[in-house]
Amino acid sequence: MGVTCIIEFDGNSHGTFFAGQVMTGKVTLKLDKAKVIKALSLNIRGFAETEWSESRGTGKDRSKDYYRGREDYIASKTYLAGSTQSTQISIEAGVHVYNFTCQIPAICPSSFEGFYGRVRYMVTVAMERPWKFDQTYVRCFTVLKMMDLNMESPLFRLAAHVETQKSYCCWPCSSAPLQLQLSLPQTGFVSGQAIPVNMTVTNDSHIRIEMLQVSLAMVVTYFAEHFSRRHSRTERFVVTKLMGDHVPNYCKKQFTYLLRVPATPPTCNNLCKIIQIAYKVEVEAKVKGCHRNQMISIPVTIGNVPLSEHLYIQQRGMEIQTPQTLDAKALSDSAAAAFIPPPIDSNMPWTMDSSIPPPNYEEAVHMRHNPDSVNGIKPTAPPNTQSLDENEFAPLYPIFNIPSPTAPMASTDNDGFPNADAVANKGTWL
Repeated sequence: MGVTCIIEFDGNSHGTFFAGQVMTGKVTLKLDKAKVIKALSLNIRGFAETEWSESRGTGKDRSKDYYRGREDYIASKTYLAGSTQSTQISIEAGVHVYNFTCQIPAICPSSFEGFYGRVRYMVTVAMERPWKFDQTYVRCFTVLKMMDLNMESPLFRLAAHVETQKSYCCWPCSSAPLQLQLSLPQTGFVSGQAIPVNMTVTNDSHIRIEMLQVSLAMVVTYFAEHFSRRHSRTERFVVTKLMGDHVPNYCKKQFTYLLRVPATPPTCNNLCKIIQIAYKVEVEAKVKGCHRNQMISIPVTIGNVPLSEHLYIQQRGMEIQTPQTLDAKALSDSAAAAFIPPPIDSNMPWTMDSSIPPPNYEEAVHMRHNPDSVNGIKPTAPPNTQSLDENEFAPLYPIFNIPSPTAPMASTDNDGFPNADAVANKGTWL
């Protein structure tokens, strides 16, 4: 058997923590015989890194530029046995248990695994051996930025609307316009909710719309340096999508789609300087022929604490915090109000609203880059020994079972969620 090392977190089998939370756990070391080493150390690290290369030039002048960026958030090292001054110690055969604790800084961004970069947190146990390479055991864990939609901005509760139009040229004149109107009842959501996407299509042109494609897109921007010059690169993920109905020429039609948000990292645009995550709801009208498709979109924010039924505000000059029922007046006065967060449990921040059940934790499957994983075959690795170079670690994100905001009645699946396929082709002629 040799050496077995198991890293566990107390009361947290899924290994997901919020920034600002105290993480506790234990290391169980099992030896079938005595082991002579210099020291046994425990390292807790959290960092963001970006890296990619770009080719330039041609032929013999062709070369590659390498871009790299890094930020560190946690760098803790503790000796479980021995110390920096040790030269040689012996750990007897048997089972040895070591406890550890770590305060996760509140400024930590959420865990993320992308193609050009990552935000990763890990616990590493190392058997330091001066005459050989260190024998290491690793367990990664997920850290989530506290993205409470109730405290970030009152604008997340407001409806959003955008519209666009396009005329198609047909010599010697142009057609009447194709107009797209997109509306959302609010712009703040969490995983597990269904986003009600309201579309009105006024097709006064002679071009038929073959299909409406509705999707939630995640746009990740990476930053890195090359010779002290800052560069960026963008990666786009389709989080979820559905195919809508067609719209014939010279007609008007209204649709309502329910776009369920799967497990995905929260929006992040300020904590990490080298990886930024944004979301938007997109609707693409795929038109017939060789004409360019029409696209319309609205930015949205994905958090990990849902919007509550009540808005906690404190008016200027008042010291009493009161929950207010949501209405137009409360939102119109929000610019003159200061948000005062009620007491929040860092282990379960959503408990400020008793109507919100605890979430489940799932992997963001749309972020898988391993081809085998995409086909449903997950790479295997011994527990707590994931390779740091194979992208085998998958962060787990909370997903809530809560209703969609002001969503119309629709059929549901076996889990009680709105069935997107059932409403994808239900439109109203106008």
